[in-house]
Amino acid sequence: MKAMKNMKKIDLRSYGVVIGLVILCIIVSLMAPSFFTIRNILNLLRQISIVGIIAAGMTLVIISGNFDISVGYICCLAGVVTAKLLNMGVPLLVSMLAVLVVGALTGVCTGFVVSVVRIPSMIATLGMGQVVNGILLMICHGYPQSIDNDVMDFIGKDGILGVPVPVYFFLFSIILVSFVLKKTEFGRHIYAVGGNEEASRLCGIHTKKVVIMLFTLSSMLAALSGIILTARVGTATATAGSGYELDAIAAVVIGGTCVSGGEGSAWKTIIGVMFMGVISNSFNLLQVDVYFQYVLKGLIILIAVGFDCVSRMRVESK
Repeated sequence: MKAMKNMKKIDLRSYGVVIGLVILCIIVSLMAPSFFTIRNILNLLRQISIVGIIAAGMTLVIISGNFDISVGYICCLAGVVTAKLLNMGVPLLVSMLAVLVVGALTGVCTGFVVSVVRIPSMIATLGMGQVVNGILLMICHGYPQSIDNDVMDFIGKDGILGVPVPVYFFLFSIILVSFVLKKTEFGRHIYAVGGNEEASRLCGIHTKKVVIMLFTLSSMLAALSGIILTARVGTATATAGSGYELDAIAAVVIGGTCVSGGEGSAWKTIIGVMFMGVISNSFNLLQVDVYFQYVLKGLIILIAVGFDCVSRMRVESK
């Protein structure tokens, strides 16, 4: 009986996010009539796809009970490295694979520091982010890196069947993460580690390997987002992905993933990504001061995490 009550609470919370998104869209459309135009909707889809790819990887990390605030820097590094390689004449496919490998290696290092050295993920990823940022600045010296590649232009600015290409990469990321979580042993181990890492270890789960692998996958998706972002704007800069980690964390938490770990879904993350995207898009349409957006995003994270914590305490007390 208690389990059924808990299930109803979780379902109600999920529907509440969807209802909130619908209400938000209605309010924005009344305040900005151009919101529901085809042009704006396509632009909104392109915008959320970049953060959505990062959020897909962040879902894995948060389900495991960790955080990764280095993904914004990895996104920037991926974009700059891609531009550098293309300008050196390296084929696009080779450049993309090289960038994904760089992202994977960064994730391995982060996972090792978190799981083996036992540095809390927040501190470890903060430090790793600064390392990546330093490498990034040494590569580009703070100057933007422009690209001139027809395939990159197609990826960032064109569409297939009327849908922007970045959206397909976003959906691919969600499908990949969902498959990992629901259909693989590794995914089940992620939930177990997030629920209780010590109990998981005693049950025979190689918890260190799990943490290293999930950070690796998350960093690769962050690198992929950097490639897509560079293709979209045609230029890579050292600050292009700044703040994306906060957007991704907010989207994942709003989507219903438990901040303490052990619970979450990649598909629900889509709702969170759309919620954050609509807010940013509406602010642009209404010409709200860009600095106020940072205030709002911070408040959203605090409210979402606070709501999650209060909900958990109420469930556990009954």
